[in-house]
Order: sequence, then structure tokens, then C-alpha cells
Amino acid sequence: MHTTPTRRRRIRAAVLAGGLAVGLSLLGGAGAAVAAPAATSVTLTATPDVAPGAVVDVAVGLVATSDVFAYEIELQFDPALLAYVPDSVTGPDGGFISATTAPGSMTLLQTRLGTSPALSGDLAATAQFTSLAPGDAVITASVTLVDGDGATTVLADEPTAPVTITAPPVTEPEPTAEPTATPAPTSAAPTATSTPAAVAVSDGNLALTGFGVGGLILFAVVAVAIGLVVVLRRRAASAR
Repeated sequence: MHTTPTRRRRIRAAVLAGGLAVGLSLLGGAGAAVAAPAATSVTLTATPDVAPGAVVDVAVGLVATSDVFAYEIELQFDPALLAYVPDSVTGPDGGFISATTAPGSMTLLQTRLGTSPALSGDLAATAQFTSLAPGDAVITASVTLVDGDGATTVLADEPTAPVTITAPPVTEPEPTAEPTATPAPTSAAPTATSTPAAVAVSDGNLALTGFGVGGLILFAVVAVAIGLVVVLRRRAASAR
């Protein structure tokens, strides 16, 4: 990676804003020589497997640094798959840290303040991203170190870290059991037995009800008795 004039101006401005040049003049005079910043290697790690919407933790390590007054770490990524989480960057204590974003990149800048001494040893910086959609994302880191005069050293290492974003499997719903049919009755329902209607006996236009038959019998008995009386009277008259 080549440091562009724009990036160099941004780094120098940050160093001056931090007061690093003033600090050096107080420590050793304006003409004091400053050793070039250095680091033996750069490491980059990221959460390897996540689901969409999950947080991806990214860590950058600067191994065996020396005379580092400021550093810039640029992380490049696919903006369709990852998005930087605002205000999530961290770095060594005792300095000013900021993050700027552009489509597909996030730049972390760490500077020392005032008369703070240069940093040495292993340094670490972290940031967080949000996974946006399923896919294979790759994060690439490039590092530039800065000395107290604003001179920059671009590290040759540009490590990468893969991030696989996998959608969770879709769970098929359990099949719904079919309702059991109601069994048909084994025998037909009993039918009601009809009651026979009363039979009416008629002689001409006269219905032989119970009352009518009784009246006829009584009439016949009376008629027979009257006839018998008449016969007896006639016999008695003849005998005289």
C-alpha cells in the first residue's frame, strides 16, 4: 500500500493537534533527532463465523514497536456485508483515538498527547463491525506509523481476516395431524312404530259407536216386551 499525500496531511495534522512536536522540543530541543518508528509485524484477527446481524470483533496487533508517537490503521471490507459500529474503537491508554469511515473502509488514528513519551512494545487496537447479509467477507489491514516530526513509515504487512456470514437454517414447521373421521353407526336408528287408528263400523249413515249400539239393543228389548204383552192380552180375551 502507498501512502497518499492526503493521508500524510491527515496524519501530520493529527500529530500536530496532539502537541507531539511541542513535547519533543521540550524534551530535547527543536533540533533533536527522532528515531524512525518501527514494528516487526502486524496481526489481524476477526470473528470467523457469524450470522447476519451479529457483531464481528476485529483486533489489530502491532508487534515489537519502537518510537511510535502515532499510528493509523485502515481496515478495508465489503460494505454490502459489513458495517462499522460507531464509537467502538479502542487503543492504548494515554492518547487520543478517533475513527473515520468511507464506503468500504474505516480508518483508526491514535496519537500521543503533549509531552507523553513514544510508544514501544506490542500495541493493540480493536473495532467492531455488524454483519449485514450472508456471504464471505474479508477484512484487510494496512498500518502507517508516525514519529514526532510527522514522518511516516508504512508497514509492509497487510494481513487479512476472513469472516463467513451464514444465515441460520430454516426450520420446517411440524406437519399438522389430520383429524380422525367419526365412525359411522353400525346399526340403523330404530324407527317409531305407528299406532293403528280406530276402525269405525257403519250401517248406512249410522255409525255404530258404543252409545248407538246400546240404544238399539234397549229399543229391541222394549219392542219384544211390548209385543209379548199384546200377545198375552189377546189370548186372555179369547179365553173369555
